[in-house]
Amino acid sequence: MGIKNKILAGIFIVGCLLITGVAAVIKGVSAGAFGNDDVMYNGIEIDGVDVSGMTEEEAHQAIDKHISDLLKRPIKIIIKNKKSVDTTFEELGFASEGDDHISEAFQIGKTGNFIERLFNMVSVSDDDIKYTLNYTLDKSAVEKFVKEKCTIFNVKAKNSKLIFKKNGKFKTTKSRIGLKLQVDETINKIISAIENNTKDTSVEIDASVITKEPKYPRKMLAKCKDLIGSYSTSYSSSTASRANNIQTAAGYINGTILYPGDVFSTVKVIKDRTEENGYQSAPEYSSGKVVDGIGGGVCQVSTTLYNAVLNAELKVTERSPHSMVVAYVDVSRDAAISGDYKDFKFKNNTQAPVYIWADASGGMLSFKIYGEETRPKNRKIEFVSEILETITPGADIVTEDKSLPSYYRSVTQSAHTGYKALLWKVVYIDDKETERKQVNTSTYNAEPQHVTIGNQTPVSTPAPETPKPEASKEPEETEEEPEQTKKPKKSDDEFIEENL
Repeated sequence: MGIKNKILAGIFIVGCLLITGVAAVIKGVSAGAFGNDDVMYNGIEIDGVDVSGMTEEEAHQAIDKHISDLLKRPIKIIIKNKKSVDTTFEELGFASEGDDHISEAFQIGKTGNFIERLFNMVSVSDDDIKYTLNYTLDKSAVEKFVKEKCTIFNVKAKNSKLIFKKNGKFKTTKSRIGLKLQVDETINKIISAIENNTKDTSVEIDASVITKEPKYPRKMLAKCKDLIGSYSTSYSSSTASRANNIQTAAGYINGTILYPGDVFSTVKVIKDRTEENGYQSAPEYSSGKVVDGIGGGVCQVSTTLYNAVLNAELKVTERSPHSMVVAYVDVSRDAAISGDYKDFKFKNNTQAPVYIWADASGGMLSFKIYGEETRPKNRKIEFVSEILETITPGADIVTEDKSLPSYYRSVTQSAHTGYKALLWKVVYIDDKETERKQVNTSTYNAEPQHVTIGNQTPVSTPAPETPKPEASKEPEETEEEPEQTKKPKKSDDEFIEENL
């Protein structure tokens, strides 16, 4: 480039600067800032607040109000179920660091010689000067707020309750959905919404929560309303202690609720058969004999319940026959329990709760099972016992007792005929048999009659020897006269009677 061109370029640049400077001067004059050291130069913003033409004090007031408004901004933490918690940025630890940049901004265009000030004005004219305030957030304040103010809405899921009324109807209580705030996730949501937020006038945040449905909601329990099975047996001929045991066991079962999938254990529900649990000694089967045992008679409870369960068509998972037949039901319709090795169990295989009602009074034991009836009305069932084999008891078992007389004879246990049998479930549709299904097989032992007889051996007593009589001696003669017999002395009673 030649000298002439360099001179022309320089003149061009100076000209541009002069034009720009004039424009800046005009701008500054129009704003009343150029040459006025008491106000801010035009085009200065602090955190979005235009402080052009303000005095330093006015700028402080404007920025203080701006910060105060930011701190007072409302925040709503929304919990489920129309619950919410209101707070502010300030309560959650949001604050300004303190450097408001006002002093720095106030010096723009007011320092240096004319050319330096002119250059400052030129730079402002090209691009307004914007300052950003710095803010902090006390995360511990957020954590404290969430734990103290938001978790108060935590509730546990509440199951509905099924109440049986005297009229045979049911009442259900309200259930409740559980709610639990996820503290850490909610804290992170709040922090993310607050940090570097100087624009939103208010903030809404959905808290992180998890809900838990009750295991047994009211809708489920309301399904239990129908009588689906029942059965009764008589215990009117039982001894007082046996009747007591039946009533005690039935009392433990009464009111039991089985939810879908639950398994009922008779042994567990009626508790240990001890005197502490209300049981008494009564006759029961043991090794082919009738003996007295604590809780004797409770097998009638399990048997009656078994038949009610069959009629309800619930799923039987464990059942055992007695060792010998019982009198209160047909063969194959009994269910024995003994210790912890024989139990009667069944499962609620329906989609609704099952309620067991039990009563033992007036010599009758009854069970009613309630649930949801889903079987068609034209369908009926019955259970039929079939004897496959009869086993005779055999000869009497005789026990001799030498302490009893030979004419003594007593039957201590009657004979029991043995059987092999099975139980059929017969299904009828419109009174026509459509299905016959085997339910169980049962074997009952035969037991002879037990008799006790006397066998006392008579003891022979030898006859006493009679001594040979001796010849009587002649009485000796006496010359003395016998004394006269004295009159007996009167008794006290006679004495009193004579002197009344």
